[in-house]
Amino acid sequence: MSNNPFNPELFSRLSRRQVLKAAGVGGAALAALPLLSACGDEGSTGTTTPGAAGGGTVTTGGDVSKIMNFIGPVEEASAGKGLAFDMGLVLAFTGPGAFFGRTMSAGAKLAAAHIESLGGPKFNLISKDHKSGDPQAGVQAVKELGFAKVPAKLASYNDDLGAMLPGTEQYKMFTFDGGGGTSTYAQGKPYFYGTRAITPNDGWPGTLRFIKEELPEVKRISTVFWDLGPNNQINADDLKRRIQEAGLEMGTVEYVKIGATDYSAAMQKIKADKPDAVFLGIFGNDIGVFMKQFSTSGINKPVVCAEYTQASADVAGAAYEGLYLGFDYFNAEKPDNGWSQIFVDEFKKANAGGLPDYYAANYYEDLFGMWDVIRRVLAAGGDPKDGAQLDKAWREKPEFPSVYGGDATTAGVKAVDVAKTHSVTKRPMTLSQYKNGKVVPLAYFDLEAADYRKA
Repeated sequence: MSNNPFNPELFSRLSRRQVLKAAGVGGAALAALPLLSACGDEGSTGTTTPGAAGGGTVTTGGDVSKIMNFIGPVEEASAGKGLAFDMGLVLAFTGPGAFFGRTMSAGAKLAAAHIESLGGPKFNLISKDHKSGDPQAGVQAVKELGFAKVPAKLASYNDDLGAMLPGTEQYKMFTFDGGGGTSTYAQGKPYFYGTRAITPNDGWPGTLRFIKEELPEVKRISTVFWDLGPNNQINADDLKRRIQEAGLEMGTVEYVKIGATDYSAAMQKIKADKPDAVFLGIFGNDIGVFMKQFSTSGINKPVVCAEYTQASADVAGAAYEGLYLGFDYFNAEKPDNGWSQIFVDEFKKANAGGLPDYYAANYYEDLFGMWDVIRRVLAAGGDPKDGAQLDKAWREKPEFPSVYGGDATTAGVKAVDVAKTHSVTKRPMTLSQYKNGKVVPLAYFDLEAADYRKA
């Protein structure tokens, strides 16, 4: 994998600027890298009390006991009541991705409050700030957690763009990354598991099927990716394969800088390419900036991206109208199942009425997943504070209930391949469209467009 932009061996030879530049299109890391304006939410280096995004204590406002109907059965003897459990929370609390640290931690904190209320352990969430992809900060964070013998953690940015992976293995720190998943470089790494779809790649099959069936005028697709230098070809080849398998034609691929403010050169080439649609492999506010300029370019063709943030929509304003969105989207206005409805209601009470996004949902369910694994170890008479035992119990049954999928009476299922990729094997995906200030689902599907159905 020496040609992979996320090869951990490269980090010792890269500056932080180079690392951030390389973090553009290598799969799920994309979702963790949007260049949002940094806000002053400082990540602590010690213990946090379960609370809302801005701090404070989360109080459960409803009958959360109903969650048991979706995650059970939970045996009282192995539930972990009274157990104090240290859990690392290594996120972007400062830097350009500070928004993500806030929403992810809000989901995890709510889960911690719910789990304790349900008779589970008291999670001591130890927040560490990797400063939005700073590999040195990530290495220091995992070292501090390792010295403190923290057995498990929730991480993001593909375990801080790979820099934390050696420490994760060294300290046997059982890890879920629900922000970026595994991408390609972190697949199969010991103790590390991606718990969301690879972005944008996993959204392409279902999106292309929708295009074939609903937009038959689309024959040729141009693409804009973040610039990865010599590694640009990796995702371009994957997209080309997908497009050709769909019987469509791959058009020009233009590469742009992360955080670009002028897309005129790329748009001129796209216009000359005469595509019928445009795919974007850029993220965060970059999408909003691009769409604002695209709306006056005269190209006037459908655009598909692989992420939605309100901040990006605010940047674009009216130019966001009609944008297609293909990824594992959590629809807080129309939750998939009864548990996700409880989650949404509780999140709103804990966060001044704000709706949770998919990052909050991911970290909420991932902490529940951690509790599931802890219960397995306790039921077997083992020590849940041993990361190796957590990993073993997980590998024996690599799945747990999910707030994605399912129905009114049944939770969805999050399943992960532990033999090879350490990435999800099941993940409900959605192709939506932004209409009148709302994200409107158009089609639902799983990985490789399995179980495809129109909304």
